[in-house]
Amino acid sequence: MSKRKCKFTEKLATKYKLFVKGRNEEEAKCVPCDSFVSVGSKGAADLEKHISTEKHKKSLQASSSCMKLDNFFVQKNSSVDFKLKAAEGTLAYHTVSHHQSYRSLDCTSSLLKKIIPDSEITAKFGCGRTKTEAIVNHVLSPHAQETLISSLNSVNFYGIGTDASNHGATKMFPVVVQYFQWFNGIQTQVLELSALSSETAEAISKYLITTIKKFNITSKCIAFSGDNANVNFGGLARRGQKNVLSNMKQDLNSDIVGIGCPAHILHNCIQHGADSLQCDVDYIIFKIFNYFSIYTVRTEALKEFCNFVEISYQPLLYHSKTRWLSMFPAIERILKLYPALKSYFESQQDCPAMLRKFFESEFSEMYLWLLDSTMHIFHVNVALIEKENISILEVQDILASVLTALQGRLSEQFIPLKVRSQLNVLREKGLQKEVNDFKEQVWQFYTKCIDYLEKWAAPLAEFNSFQWMLLNDTNFKFNDILPCIEFLSKKGVEINDTKLIDEIILLKDSLTTKIQNEEFLSLSLDKKWSYYFKQLKHIDLSSELLKICEFYFAIPAHNAAVERIFSLIAAQWTKERNRLSIESIKSLIVLKFNLKMSCEEYYNYLMDNPNILKEIGSSEKYK
Repeated sequence: MSKRKCKFTEKLATKYKLFVKGRNEEEAKCVPCDSFVSVGSKGAADLEKHISTEKHKKSLQASSSCMKLDNFFVQKNSSVDFKLKAAEGTLAYHTVSHHQSYRSLDCTSSLLKKIIPDSEITAKFGCGRTKTEAIVNHVLSPHAQETLISSLNSVNFYGIGTDASNHGATKMFPVVVQYFQWFNGIQTQVLELSALSSETAEAISKYLITTIKKFNITSKCIAFSGDNANVNFGGLARRGQKNVLSNMKQDLNSDIVGIGCPAHILHNCIQHGADSLQCDVDYIIFKIFNYFSIYTVRTEALKEFCNFVEISYQPLLYHSKTRWLSMFPAIERILKLYPALKSYFESQQDCPAMLRKFFESEFSEMYLWLLDSTMHIFHVNVALIEKENISILEVQDILASVLTALQGRLSEQFIPLKVRSQLNVLREKGLQKEVNDFKEQVWQFYTKCIDYLEKWAAPLAEFNSFQWMLLNDTNFKFNDILPCIEFLSKKGVEINDTKLIDEIILLKDSLTTKIQNEEFLSLSLDKKWSYYFKQLKHIDLSSELLKICEFYFAIPAHNAAVERIFSLIAAQWTKERNRLSIESIKSLIVLKFNLKMSCEEYYNYLMDNPNILKEIGSSEKYK
């Protein structure tokens, strides 16, 4: 019986890295010697025997320098070369995605070689902070921006928005665009980010116009979004000529839509109402926080009072002066600690007179409960408004629901039960006049909120002609759409009504017979329209409906996207990374905000795009 022969297996190839497969399974090729070694007899022992020969030792010594060079240089456009570039690009993307420092890459490159010594990619990997920053600034971020411009060129309309935020002495202005893709719904991305020395209407509008002209997309801009400051819109009536919106209309020669941020409207609404109260709760919360924030002795004393009244201590919260509704959790925290805080300040002989007066008042806690109850409505609805893919009419419905809630509270003369019970106690003490005065403040508070909200929500009524697009009623008629066609015509957008009537009939048929399923009903509005377009045999079957959708969904429903960018800037531009240039910050934000891929998905994306890989490997990135 013949003896079974050994083979050169993967296990042997892993262990003996100087050998590769030979001319058959029973043979291995020694790379330094450039000769074949039979392993059929003893397997690994045959390789060990060859390694011990003088010939192999001399060949190994002669080729060692060449092998060291091979560890650093890869044949261009080879499979290993592409994988190496993809690895460097993905690590750069990973660094940005997870807010890591470029400096950490100096350690990462050498560490990878150490902990993964048997990898051909890591052996040749060399991507420190300088190279990584160059890849991000001059390859990955520009490519993300080019992809955005390509997307904008493929649609008919987009909306634009901006706002300002300070980073030290630097005033940052991101430019955000919103557009609708028939296969993917609403898209919101960063087009530009620069520092401006001025916040005047002229400077901001010039910056926006210059940006969109640079990318040759001026004719597609149909909306401008910003906060409700006079510099953007010239006030509630929008009659001024020295604001960003009017400047853009003049420069673009187009009647673009202006959208003030509805989240700001709600913030300002509750603040406007609270200003009618005789207690300045905003300032009181600020004073209480500052009183304890840096004083350990005071905090420890407060903890003792919490233990005494059997309340679990929790740190007091700070609230942003620019976002009034951020006071909501701060009020909730004070109410939880109120008995301890009241006892603490009443026991202090030397404390701010305003705080002493506040906690000695019979009505102080009632003001807090009143605001807590009312702010809950605003807090919940601001969160709904600031969703990423919400449309302007959905926002209008949310504002209407807040208005209805406030009007209902006023008509029902609603007072929170905890406040009502305390008022009854005061009434029994003979403080009827004071109780009546407080109740009048409550009605005035509701009235002020209602008046403010009615005035500032009124401009959104111009979009009522798009109500049919909410798809709440599938029995709408073509006549219901005529006001929408007229609105678009005034904006310079012509709709072919002959095509549109056929598209509407097809839409209504699909809504009633094909796509009214659970999956469809669970989608956001923009995704519902995308779902409909994708189930068509060809998108040209709904060319006019698509044009209307592209216009409507290009209108920014809020300015929250800009606020998210400011948060990203703060996360990237930390004290530890204070040397980053404006260019680097822009590249980081464009990459982080515009691309929604995981690191693994981005690696696959790079492997499918050899042109990007070539740029990663090119010295041009160091320009």
